[in-house]
Amino acid sequence: MAEGIMTPPKLDNLNFLIWKVKMIVFLQSLESQIAKAITKPFSVLVGNEDTWPDITTKKFDANAKARYALFQALNDDCIVRVIYYKSA
Repeated sequence: MAEGIMTPPKLDNLNFLIWKVKMIVFLQSLESQIAKAITKPFSVLVGNEDTWPDITTKKFDANAKARYALFQALNDDCIVRVIYYKSA
């Protein structure tokens, strides 16, 4: 199956460094905040999401999109190792 613009590069366990570069570029192509989410930990605020400031909601959304892209790029054996992390 060919990779599309919205499909993250799959980690094939052969060359992590090349995959890492491809993944960074993929995340950057989605949005700069999504790419930043992989280097800046996200801390969920206590309280109802409806009361979060807009910037926190945007950071939460970017983190969720980055986590989703990472999960899509990993096989099930790798996902088991990182599934409980809340920050991309």
